[in-house]
Amino acid sequence: MNKLLLASLFFVFISCSGNEKKSTTETQAKTAVAEAKKYVCPMKCEGEKTYTEAGKCPVCKMDLQEVAMANADTTSHNH
Repeated sequence: MNKLLLASLFFVFISCSGNEKKSTTETQAKTAVAEAKKYVCPMKCEGEKTYTEAGKCPVCKMDLQEVAMANADTTSHNH
């Protein structure tokens, strides 16, 4: 009986520790993606200057755009 209880606790411990590692890895991946985002002014008031957080351009007060979104917008207007 004690061996069965010990084996059950072992499997519970192993399965719980695996979930912690997975959630830590997922959290790190999400953080890396968030850190990789860059924002620019759509009017290029400060040239190619990028920002790490969304906000407003300090020069023209327009909303900053993600770099990927800003690139997509400029390419779609070139006919």
